[in-house]
Amino acid sequence: MPRFSIVTPVYNPPIDELRDCIKSVRSQVFQDWEWCITDDCSPNPRVRRELEKAASSDPRIRLHFREANGGIVAASQDSLDLAMGEFIGLLDHDDMLHPEALQRVDRRLREDGNEHVDYVYTDEDKIDEHGNHYDVFRKPPFDPYRLQGQNYCCHFSVFRADLLDLIGGFRSGFDGSQDYDLILRATEKARKVLHLPTVLYHWRVVPGSAAAEVSAKPYAFVSAQKEIGRAHV
Repeated sequence: MPRFSIVTPVYNPPIDELRDCIKSVRSQVFQDWEWCITDDCSPNPRVRRELEKAASSDPRIRLHFREANGGIVAASQDSLDLAMGEFIGLLDHDDMLHPEALQRVDRRLREDGNEHVDYVYTDEDKIDEHGNHYDVFRKPPFDPYRLQGQNYCCHFSVFRADLLDLIGGFRSGFDGSQDYDLILRATEKARKVLHLPTVLYHWRVVPGSAAAEVSAKPYAFVSAQKEIGRAHV
């Protein structure tokens, strides 16, 4: 059983950005990981070729290709179903991990007093089309009340696998805010939540992405409102 399973749904990312994502995982200093990837019927055949090329050179990369497009929740859950690791990390198909991301999370999890940590979130920044890093987000300590109004935990999120089994993984009907829904439900049940105040995740900014502007994906906002309403029932 690997220490970490990285879970990634894939749908038609730009090839150069997919390659950067793959490189960031394969460049991890910490080696005890697997990467569970589900391609949700990407129309560009080059996406499949890039994924198969990566998997052929690294047995830790595990692929699933859906026969029908099911959306990001279905693809995320399919990837999660592949996972065998003790902890689950979420990575989007065009984003990047810091080379020491898994190493630093593992180190904090092994520190005295952290044996009951079920969820870890780190700081993050954004990366533009030229590879420039900006807009560093130094996050506050965990606050369940703030989380109700802002998904500030977001990237990089790492969950104990047993916790995700307990809450049932991703839920259908929350496409666009599936990670937010997962974080809200996980933190309701987590024994201990840990903030690791280090930038370990690089969120890619492309035209039309939520990283560029919140209004780019209005369906995600509606989905998030749905989850907040559920949380207050």
